[in-house]
Amino acid sequence: MSTPVDHLKKVTLELQIGTRTETFEFICGAASDGFCPFEYELLHKVVGDQFTLSIPRAKAVQTFGHLYRPLRMALQIMDPPETFELKISIASVSDPEPREVVQAMAQATDQNGCGGDCGCGCGGH
Repeated sequence: MSTPVDHLKKVTLELQIGTRTETFEFICGAASDGFCPFEYELLHKVVGDQFTLSIPRAKAVQTFGHLYRPLRMALQIMDPPETFELKISIASVSDPEPREVVQAMAQATDQNGCGGDCGCGCGGH
């Protein structure tokens, strides 16, 4: 039986955007304000599950929450599209090492934005 995505599990996703597929790994639910809407979409899914999300740029920051910046980096997106069209596959779900949880919590609180007027919605703060 596969381990489902749940609180403080290490999740590896394969994200297809356009013709590219990138890997994105994170600790689910590590932010102090709880799950972001994107994480709620992942809850209870298991390895092999696939789904598609279509998220307008105006709602991307709210939807991805603390994962927005690392997700954009993983997808190598400098200029966010009008709509994020993502095909998502759950590649792995595991128990993280305690240090990985601590690192994820620290990164989730370090929301300084991109530091510029990139148009990503982060506000550069």
